[in-house]
Amino acid sequence: MQTIGFIGLGVMGQPMAGHLVGDHPLMVYNRTRSRTQPLLERGAAVAATPREVAENCSIIFLMVKNDEALSEVVEGSEGVLAGLHPGSLIVDHSTVSPRLTRRLAGEVGEKGGEWLDAPVTGGDIGAREATLTIMAGGPVEAFERAQPYLRLLGRNVIHVGEVGQGQTLKVVANLVSAINLMAAGEGVAMGLALGLSLDDLALVMQKGSAQSFEVGKMIERFSQHQFAPGFSVENRYKDLKLALDLAAQQKFPSALAKHAEELYRQHYLSGFGVEDETSYIKQWTQGE
Repeated sequence: MQTIGFIGLGVMGQPMAGHLVGDHPLMVYNRTRSRTQPLLERGAAVAATPREVAENCSIIFLMVKNDEALSEVVEGSEGVLAGLHPGSLIVDHSTVSPRLTRRLAGEVGEKGGEWLDAPVTGGDIGAREATLTIMAGGPVEAFERAQPYLRLLGRNVIHVGEVGQGQTLKVVANLVSAINLMAAGEGVAMGLALGLSLDDLALVMQKGSAQSFEVGKMIERFSQHQFAPGFSVENRYKDLKLALDLAAQQKFPSALAKHAEELYRQHYLSGFGVEDETSYIKQWTQGE
């Protein structure tokens, strides 16, 4: 039975890797080694470097923070490329720029490997419950090879085109959810300022035309005063910048995204980077 690898054991990566351990020999790597301990206790092997993962695994899953982290994990002196075998498949679940994705896919191809960009949506809850939606870009053969594993991680697994298209779809979807989240925070805060109860806001906004995943999450987090990430402000701000970069490349005006990015930048710079993205509501409700 082939050994599979998983690199990046953060809020999303650790539960995702947990769905793979047991049925398959698994080797994991994380920069902060303590995060490998729960998987080690369940039988996973722990690598000292991404290179070691690549030397021992024919399929390698990645879930890291941003473009810089992905470049280091893949292209660094002890990165995946240094240990990659011909025929290996890299499946990247990170949310990063399509431009970097295509570059890394080309470098992996030169070594005889294949790249599948497969970002996910569904948040930390979806990662824990294996209900993620996974959008994959890359060769059909690579998608078919990865699909049995992807179906252990998510409920909806779709192939959306060539390399980079998975990331493109994720960035566009995250743009919509970011603006939705910010509208939810502003609307809930405005309703409270006008004397409406949170219970009434929740009932109407979650059952009427305003309903959305982001509205529900905003109300739940705010009602519990629970702002540990989840999905951090830093990550949401990073994704907004990715969306604006894509819009600029296409000369697409994206007026709402530009305004949202500026507002969210202010929130990020106000010291909320490590909190959950729903902390945006604190712009109006700090004293509550």
